[in-house]
Formats: sequence, C-alpha cells, structure tokens
Amino acid sequence: MIRSIGALKNIWKIPDLKQKVLYTLLILAVYRIGAHIPTPFIDRGKLTEYLGRLRGTGGGLFEVVDLFGGYAFRNMSIFALGIMPYISMSIILQLMAVVFPRLQKIQQEGVLGQRKINRWTRIGTIFLTAFQAFGLGLYLLQQDLTYMKGSYTGLFLVTTVFAMTTGTAFIMWLGERISDKGIGNGMSLIIAAGIMAHYPTDAAALWAQISTGSLAAIWAPVTIVLFVISSMAIILVQEGTRRIPIQQAKRVVGRRVMAGGTNYLPLKINTAGVIPVIFASAILSFPSFLGSFLSGGAERGGILGSLFSQNSPYNLYNLFSRWFGLEHGGIFLLLKSFNLYIIFFALLTGFFCYFYTAIVFNPDDIANNLKKAGSFIPGKRPGKPTAEYIDYILTRITTAGAVFLVLIAVTPLVLETSFGMPYNAASFVGGTGLIIVIGVMLDTLKQIESQLLMRHYEGFAMRKAASVARWR
Repeated sequence: MIRSIGALKNIWKIPDLKQKVLYTLLILAVYRIGAHIPTPFIDRGKLTEYLGRLRGTGGGLFEVVDLFGGYAFRNMSIFALGIMPYISMSIILQLMAVVFPRLQKIQQEGVLGQRKINRWTRIGTIFLTAFQAFGLGLYLLQQDLTYMKGSYTGLFLVTTVFAMTTGTAFIMWLGERISDKGIGNGMSLIIAAGIMAHYPTDAAALWAQISTGSLAAIWAPVTIVLFVISSMAIILVQEGTRRIPIQQAKRVVGRRVMAGGTNYLPLKINTAGVIPVIFASAILSFPSFLGSFLSGGAERGGILGSLFSQNSPYNLYNLFSRWFGLEHGGIFLLLKSFNLYIIFFALLTGFFCYFYTAIVFNPDDIANNLKKAGSFIPGKRPGKPTAEYIDYILTRITTAGAVFLVLIAVTPLVLETSFGMPYNAASFVGGTGLIIVIGVMLDTLKQIESQLLMRHYEGFAMRKAASVARWR
C-alpha cells in the first residue's frame, strides 16, 4: 500500500497532524505502562505455570481475553480484562437492536442517538467488567493462584473487582482520548498496540529456541514466508470491495436542474471483520470449563475438555493408527487437525460471518435510502427488487470472505497441532491477532493520508506526477 516511504516525512511538516500522532503515541505508552501494574495478592509463579499448562487444553477463552488485553492477562495486571468487556457490550447492544425496534430507532437518530448508545455502552461495560472480575476472582481462588486464603478471600475478591474494573474504565478513557484528540480509532489502536507489543518477545523466544537447538531451524524461514503471504492476503481481502453501480436521477433544486451522475455502492468482502473468530473462540471454551467443573476442577476438563481440546487425542490420525496399526508422517499429519475443536471452530467462524453480516448490513434499508435519494441500480427496479439484488451480491461475496477468514484463522492451529509449530511462530502466521493488527494499521494509514491530501501533501498511495511535455 505504501508506495512512497518519503511521504512519511510529510507528517512532521504539518503541526496539527504531528501533534495528533505524538499524542496518540503518548497515550499508547501510558497504556503499555499500565499493562505491567499487577493486581494485588496474585501468585505470579503459580499463574505462569498454570496458564502454560492450559495452552491448547481449554484455555481458549483466557487466550482470547489475553490477546485483546495486550497480553496483560497472563501477568494478571489491573488491565487483565483489557477492552474485551467494552467490545462485548458493544456487540450485545448491536444484537439487541435487532430484537428491540426502539433501540434500532435510537441508533438511527444521528449524533444524539450515537451519544446515547455510547453512554449505555460505557455504563454496561462497568457492570460487565465488575461481574467478570468477580468470576475471575472466584476462579483464581479455586485454582489456588492467590496468597489470600481463608478469612481473607472476601478482601481478595473486593480488591480484584475494584482494580480490574478501574483498569478497564481507564482503558476506555484512553481510547476515547485517542479518538477525540489523536489519530485513528482509539479502541482499535489500543488492541493492536497490545498485540504488537508482544511481537518482539515472541521473535526473541523463537530465535532462542532455534539457537539452543531445541527447535528446527527450518521454522525461521517458514515463519517469515507465511507471515508475508498472510499479510498480503489479509490486506487484499480487507481492502477488497464489490462496487455496485448506482445511477442518480436528475433533481430540481429551486430553479436549477441538477444533472444526474454515476456512483458506486461498495460492499466489503469481509464485512464482519474479526468478530466471527472471537465468537467461535469464546463458544468453544465453554465445553472445557463445563468439563472442568464436572470433573472436580481438573485442568484438562476431563473427557469433555479433552474432546474439545486443540490438541485432542480424539482425531482421525490416532483413530486410523489404532484401527490399521500404521504410523505415518508427512501429509498424513494433517489428520491430527481433524478433531472436534478445529472442525467446530471452522464451522462456527463461517456461520458467524453470515450471522454478523446479516445484523450490521440490512439490504432493505439500503434499498429504501436509495429510493428516497432518487438513486437506482441500472436494470433493477427500486424497492424490493433492489434489496434482493443487493442481498444476492452480499451473500456471494460474504461466502468468499468467510472462506478466507476460516483459512487465516485455522492455519496457525493446523500448523501448531499437526506439525508442531511453536506458538511463538504461529502468532505471526495468521489468526485473530494478525487480522486485527493489519486492519487497524490500514485504517490508521488511511486517516493519516486523508489529512495529508487535505493539505496538498503527497499521500501514501500517490506518486509524484511526471512532467508531460507539451508539443504539437
């Protein structure tokens, strides 16, 4: 996307844009400092050992929270829950708008309606964070990961709820400050900054494993190549749109006749973004938690947890080996990924791509708005035929987006489960984190570019105009 790296120098030539960029970096630095402030009374050693044992054995929900919290969950800092409660509350309100017409009407009231929704989102986030922090405190007590025991458990619960609720509220405030006075979407930038902050640690850990000989050196070039391919694919799909031509009819404004024109209705290939992956990960974490309670707190969640584990022994590879007594390598190792966790993860991700797209994009509303504006799609009658045509196109491109999202989300799991790729390398290959980081970076670069172009500076996607000789 960036064709002229020299255009970055133009950012510092505009005082207003320079101030916004520096302010954003300052807020992100404050967030990263807060991610290392620990919640009181947590046994760090036991927590690190416990989360290490949970990797791939039912810690799916913890891994999602840790990802969106900038890996502050593994340190159990005051930002442990991160921005996840805010995201959950925003999604809940979007889903409620489909059920309650009154809420949907408020969303359509413009700026005033959006202010009401934002206020309800903040209030709901506080209550949801307090509830999640209380549940997390009980879970930490159950797993004996705290110094506070016996009669001090009440003090531990109150301290945990207060610290984590305050931390999430502070993160919301930081995100809003970036959106108001900085550059880019504040909440998205905070999530992306937390994910990218752990990239150097993962790269250093991978290099250390290769240097000591505990890991095959082939994983280094494989990781780099797959990272480049995945990044290019994500950029192409994130930027990919299906443009439907729209014809605007002539209008009479006063005594003037406004000529009609041609425009386009852009439909994104991946309308749902990364939301389907989050939903799928959260749902698949419940069988392990349920199995853990049914089996008396076992870490692997008993038989139910093992069945829905990423590294589940109940897969086609072990099944064929048991039936036929054959041990195969190479391509046959892919059969290890044919377990219930990865299969249901792929199916749920594809399902939520359609489900979430149907919620956030209503073809009937688009058709009515086009009709009110005096616009139409060539060859389609206004009203229901237009809505059906838009829905037909949207379904087709959503299928392509769903297939892509499933491939990007499942690829790290397959490499890790079937071929033993280390987790530090798998985080670079694809998955939720890479999709979020690239999507946020693209959006931020677009906003910076718009600021440059408004002030007649060269943008990222522009080339210097070549001089054209005039001659006859």
